[in-house]
Amino acid sequence: MSSVGYHDLHLHIIPDIDDGARDIAASLDILKGLTDMGYTHFVATPHADDHRFTYGRDRIADGFAELHNAVEQAGLPIVLRCGAEYTYGQRFHDDVQGRRAITLAGTRYILVELPEAFIPATMPDNLFAVGTAGYYPVLAHPERCTPFQGDPQRLARLAAGRALVQVSFRSLAGTFGRTIKKTAWTLITEGIADLVATDCHSPRELKKVVRPVVKALQKRLSPAEFDQLMRVYPQRMMASGSPR
Repeated sequence: MSSVGYHDLHLHIIPDIDDGARDIAASLDILKGLTDMGYTHFVATPHADDHRFTYGRDRIADGFAELHNAVEQAGLPIVLRCGAEYTYGQRFHDDVQGRRAITLAGTRYILVELPEAFIPATMPDNLFAVGTAGYYPVLAHPERCTPFQGDPQRLARLAAGRALVQVSFRSLAGTFGRTIKKTAWTLITEGIADLVATDCHSPRELKKVVRPVVKALQKRLSPAEFDQLMRVYPQRMMASGSPR
């Protein structure tokens, strides 16, 4: 293993399971490209929801095992772990309350995307309940949630003591439009974001999204701020241990 580099705790690289990598070749292309940019640690996060991506823990485990074997055969000098990206909904609540949630690399952190159109008034209590169950939510690309786009401090208030804020490279690159891009950068520059993730779905994004965003982050942030988002904070998360 090479020295500890950047950590990506949100990307879709298990082949043929969701809207990410279509096959092993695409998965390896993504990982090789990110490794060339300085990444050493990854957590694969296939979608998990109530409607479109309803496969269970076994399907995720089987796909991850296939990917992990391919990575070993390719000799990539990386650490590869597994998790999931939950959609906020009944499955998420059931898995949390049943103490069977798929967490990031077996830690207490659970990746969840909030509703984009509105944030329920009960959300603060609901996030607190996730913590009571022994987990800690990581909010995936909350810059895509309309209520936060005009009021980033609303997100800061919601997350304070209840959740971490993870901003997506795809948002920072403008993949989802100007408003989301502006919000994503505001979360970065105002210190609301705790970490960033590529949320990579395809090898095409390496050139169009990841490289330009890494350069932009390095230009806009101090070396210490950049390192905090890309390596220090996610590394600390992965060392935190399993849920209670």
